[in-house]
Amino acid sequence: MARYVLIANNGPTDGEDDDADYNRWYDEVHVPDLLAVPGIHTARRFRVVMSRQDVPPYVALYEIETDDIDAVMAHMGSSIRPFPPTFDGEHSGFMVAVALEDQ
Repeated sequence: MARYVLIANNGPTDGEDDDADYNRWYDEVHVPDLLAVPGIHTARRFRVVMSRQDVPPYVALYEIETDDIDAVMAHMGSSIRPFPPTFDGEHSGFMVAVALEDQ
């Protein structure tokens, strides 16, 4: 079975309590939703402390094991709950990478 990582870089909008609301939603709703997707085994979150680029303040790393990454991504898209207004979707992004030995 191939091993992948999904790396998401995102953060909150700029309102007064947006950071706390965003982190509460991420920890209590989003991470559990993603860990319920078959194939996603771990989820870890990080705060960016250094970057060469202007990036959102948080990074999430999800480890995935699957023979069908497209099916996992489709399941993610159809099963997670909507993002809250405090999620800054305009400045967020993600990438999926496969382990070199699993190519």
